[in-house]
Amino acid sequence: MCWCTPLAAAPVAGGRFPLPSLRSRHRRWRSVRADASPEADTRRKKVAVAGAGWAGLAAAHHLVKQVEFPIFHDQPRLPAPFGMLAYPEFPSLPLIDRLTSVPVMTAVIDFDNTDTAWKKYDSMSARELFKMSGCSQKLYKEVFEPAIQAALFAPGEQCSAAATLGMLYYYMLSHQENSDLLLCRGEVEDIIFSPWLKSLELKGLTFLGSTVPTSLAINKDTACVSGIVCGEEVHEADAFVLASGLSPLQCIIKNSPFLQSQQEFANLLHLSTIDVISIKLWYDKKITIPKAANVCSGFDNPYGWTFFDLTSIYDDYTDEPTTVVETEFVCSPKNKPPLQQIKALSSRMYLTLTNLLLQYNASHLLPLNDEQIVSEASSHLIKCIQDFEGATVIQQMVRRSPKSTMHFLPGSYKYTLRGSTTLPNLFVAGDWIVNRHGSFSKEKAYVTGLEAANRVVDYLGDGDFAKIIAVEGDEPHIETARSINRSVNELKTQIPFSEFFLQ
Repeated sequence: MCWCTPLAAAPVAGGRFPLPSLRSRHRRWRSVRADASPEADTRRKKVAVAGAGWAGLAAAHHLVKQVEFPIFHDQPRLPAPFGMLAYPEFPSLPLIDRLTSVPVMTAVIDFDNTDTAWKKYDSMSARELFKMSGCSQKLYKEVFEPAIQAALFAPGEQCSAAATLGMLYYYMLSHQENSDLLLCRGEVEDIIFSPWLKSLELKGLTFLGSTVPTSLAINKDTACVSGIVCGEEVHEADAFVLASGLSPLQCIIKNSPFLQSQQEFANLLHLSTIDVISIKLWYDKKITIPKAANVCSGFDNPYGWTFFDLTSIYDDYTDEPTTVVETEFVCSPKNKPPLQQIKALSSRMYLTLTNLLLQYNASHLLPLNDEQIVSEASSHLIKCIQDFEGATVIQQMVRRSPKSTMHFLPGSYKYTLRGSTTLPNLFVAGDWIVNRHGSFSKEKAYVTGLEAANRVVDYLGDGDFAKIIAVEGDEPHIETARSINRSVNELKTQIPFSEFFLQ
């Protein structure tokens, strides 16, 4: 948990982001200041941020200093979605199969990230959506299914079509540079989070690494949060940001009768989470891995996984005589799929900024010991690259993280929380909450952290608003298509569908 104290030039604050700024792209590019009234309390305000991931540190970061959010570019730009069709290397995927992704654009164009769009598509699964759109079986199994599992941590039949469309638009079918993700050349903890945390501590942040929030203290007279309960301790503050993830928040709600009595918090108990096991393997010899990053899929099962050659990615491993591999498995949460022939696919578009070896939906692995988990991971690598068969694991790292990420089941949207709550000084951040920025995954977590910081600034009436870079607007042909689609949808609501046909 983090405690933010203000700088003289930029007092810490929190609150609701002004509504016009949420809707205006142009205002997001400006730095806005919320000035306190002359009668305002002049004491230094304190803000508690629960969580030290992308969302939590982003919120804490802005509450002690300004940040910039970078956007990277790479290949020559083609109109969306042709860059996604042309640049990725899918040697065995015929062009005719790739072209069946074009009808999916109809749904992507219709899905504009509004509340109406989410409600429209959230009731169906991703698999149902692709089937209705005419996507080929080969394209779905070898591209979209692994992408869904890598990004949303579950097979397509268990993922909301709305969440899938949001992911696909941002990473694959929007501007092609959005999928051009750079990997950290070392452990994210060492290269990014630790230095980031130290810099924040120098600016007034107090980090309580071993403190776990268990409940909230509520002042029923003001209907505000008065403190975060951590076991026997209560940490008081003026504003609070919960950025520690869905599962910890669900535990807080279960321990807080007042929160359970509020519908918006009780709704969160209907949401599901997924278990994660992270693994990292060191092999005793150099193994040639054609691609640094790969997405893999089985042929007959809803099963996908990714693996990274950290030897070629991390600077510290480049000259080592060993091979270091990170793998992400996505398994059905109900059934452990049999080990079948698996095919590696080039996949820089599907990568997430992570330096852990992850296995999503890994409930069946949690009871296993480390050696059994490593054995299963190694057997999967051998299916892709034969040289792994003669290699020996000389070092390993296994981390178990039960209920660590949200399961975007169909129908889950109606239970999800926004960044502001009915408690005036309590705000939420994370990649699982509802926001309208349009980013996804860790980018979304980071943005929601800044949005929470802005709400803190607005609530306390003091401090600078973070400058949040808007996702680039639709390309002209996509904007035109969406305009036509909106007109057609409006026409359908005015004229019965049967009247379009001759009687």
